[in-house]
Amino acid sequence: MTSVRSKIKPELLAPAGNLESFYGVLNAGADAVYMAGNRFGARAYADNFTDEEIIGCIRYAHLYKKKIYLTVNTLIKNEEMNDLVLFLTPLYNAGLDGVIVQDLGVLNVLKSTFPKLLLHASTQLSVTGEGACAFLKDLGVCRVVPARELDLSEISRIKETGIEVECFIHGAMCYSYSGQCLFSSCLGGRSGNRGRCAQPCRLPYCLEGSSKEIYPLSLKDMQTVDLLPELIEAGIDSFKIEGRMKKPEYAAGVTAIYRKYIDEYFKKGSINVSDRDRKVLNSLYIRSEVSGGYYHKYNGPDMISINSPSYSGTDEEVLNDIRRKFLGDSAERKLKKIRVTFTATFVEGEDASITAEGGGAYAFATGKTVETASSRPISEGDVLKSLGKLGNTVFCLNGDNDGIRVVLSGSPYYSLKDINELRRSVIEELEEIILQNNGYSHLEDGNSAASDNAPEGNESVKKAEVRPPSKRDGANTFAVSVNDISQLKKLLDKNIKGLSRIYITEKMYTCDKDLFRILSECDVPVFIQTAFIRRDRKKHLREYVLGGLKDKSIKGVCVRNLEDLKFFYDAKLNGSGFEIICDAPVYSWNMDTIDVLDRFSDCTVLPLELSAGAHKELLRSRNCHVFEKVIYGRYPLMQSANCIFNTSMNCQRKKPEKTHWTLLKDRTGRNIPVMADCLHCHNTVYNTVPLSIYKLSDYMSFENCTFRIDLTDEDDAKTDAVLDYYSSLIAGNISEHPDWEYTTGFEKKSTE
Repeated sequence: MTSVRSKIKPELLAPAGNLESFYGVLNAGADAVYMAGNRFGARAYADNFTDEEIIGCIRYAHLYKKKIYLTVNTLIKNEEMNDLVLFLTPLYNAGLDGVIVQDLGVLNVLKSTFPKLLLHASTQLSVTGEGACAFLKDLGVCRVVPARELDLSEISRIKETGIEVECFIHGAMCYSYSGQCLFSSCLGGRSGNRGRCAQPCRLPYCLEGSSKEIYPLSLKDMQTVDLLPELIEAGIDSFKIEGRMKKPEYAAGVTAIYRKYIDEYFKKGSINVSDRDRKVLNSLYIRSEVSGGYYHKYNGPDMISINSPSYSGTDEEVLNDIRRKFLGDSAERKLKKIRVTFTATFVEGEDASITAEGGGAYAFATGKTVETASSRPISEGDVLKSLGKLGNTVFCLNGDNDGIRVVLSGSPYYSLKDINELRRSVIEELEEIILQNNGYSHLEDGNSAASDNAPEGNESVKKAEVRPPSKRDGANTFAVSVNDISQLKKLLDKNIKGLSRIYITEKMYTCDKDLFRILSECDVPVFIQTAFIRRDRKKHLREYVLGGLKDKSIKGVCVRNLEDLKFFYDAKLNGSGFEIICDAPVYSWNMDTIDVLDRFSDCTVLPLELSAGAHKELLRSRNCHVFEKVIYGRYPLMQSANCIFNTSMNCQRKKPEKTHWTLLKDRTGRNIPVMADCLHCHNTVYNTVPLSIYKLSDYMSFENCTFRIDLTDEDDAKTDAVLDYYSSLIAGNISEHPDWEYTTGFEKKSTE
């Protein structure tokens, strides 16, 4: 084992939803703070910060060699990109250390616009392995926040790539892989990808066959103080505390305890968590129970707050103690001060001067010429009084009047107003010199400190030379994805005109023995839809898919995550000619993201959360890129490593070849289908009703757009009805919409 002394102490990264939290977590020992402005952050309902407040926080933090990261972790629409750049410009110029980003297009824009700004990939990008890290490095990313579902071995393998790793160590947990949840968006109109999650996972549901309400989607909060030695040994660069929407007492109190035990480990080589500190952690807005997260577990019912997702009561004594230690009283925040000493010289007939020394720096300021007093000359008391007025600055005297040396000569006169101005001048100069000594400066050319560790990135990723996917060429073509053999047989039996592509799942390709016989009789190009999430334990399945691509039995892949996109892109570069399609979970909300994906893929599925107008804008603006639009199918609401079957003690993992379905019933009586993919040990929660778009005429004019029908849990009769209706509709035969429940999704209005 590597000795403790040889290890680099991880950064302790704390949340701040307002100024009180900001000062509190720094007082409690945070090395860095992450926060959001009033836009573009994934916690739209936190207090958040004004631009002026952020700039003030940056300057304050840098005086103490602390860092500020801004969350820009939402998906960005086309019309917002310029506003984002304008929003970040003054913060960049003020020395912002880094941004935490979800949107691929935003990464691309920020890399070129703010070359010295550190780019961190948000956990909402669902990074699960080395491939995604390599992909993001090409976009200039120097740090990733991996999916919270990863275990320590997976994190260690990511760390071996050389990229910085930031991991959550405490706070609330999402049931879905972060960034892959459309639950709140589809059922409540508030998108988690826009920072407005309504947390439907914290609501009660009934499992299929039961009338008892439980909370099967509510994960226990994470608490890893006992795991700190292992997390440090894994080489994690930054320990992140969740909670920008929580109270300042939570942020400061949790930060203080983790600070204590990180330091204890590096001092002693071990930790011994006291009962008192456990009480504090359990008293700070924690749900009724806690778990260690996924670091040592893949999933399990003991990770779920089955009986109640509500927060346990807080201990007022604990809160008061935290306020006293780190937050100060309500009238004046408890600010950390830099001690300073002054030497003030007022010699009759010479320029007045003040020197200030503190924080390892020295500053000097001169003022107007000292006049001859006509009546009362200035006294030492006058100077002491003026220089002691340090007010809301970060400075304090180095011990009452002992921190001031006054030199008076002759009969000097200098107005108190001018003394005060001279004091302000030397203090501002001292502050600027401390910032420069710490590696920062307030320069218009941006953040000079961020440049040292910023990766060069790959300015021009090579594009594989293969034929582009088939365009519509005026013909009304479409694709169909199937979820089981029965649906595939129905589709092939119909011999539908205009069917240009068939998607089958990776699980079907891996497990269904009859598939190859069926495909041998199929003259329609077949593509594999890869897993929604790619984990280490199932990476070998891609080699099986790659074999089919190489022998041309499979024409392409439809990838749903960055890990698979990088893998198949590299395989394609190595001479295996096939098509790569980026499915809707690889979000492409703006033209800049399309430009990124165009370098790695041949076709992009239009985002599910955007309106028809937004889709058409993308189609028009990138008419050389091929798009696919889903016109029928259940929205995937959640992708989860946890399992409804496992939670209900009815695990089906011994039958990986089968697709297992169950239902959750919500408080309104709606049934929510859940599919368990036991091959990948993964659950997908689907929308209550399918998307069904029947106004297609506007899209017919776009030759770079094909349509797609997604079949999920449809039985034979429903499969027949869907295929008959849409094949007729796409062929131009107007027919009345079938009598089934459906939604038009976000066609009329994008999610906000």
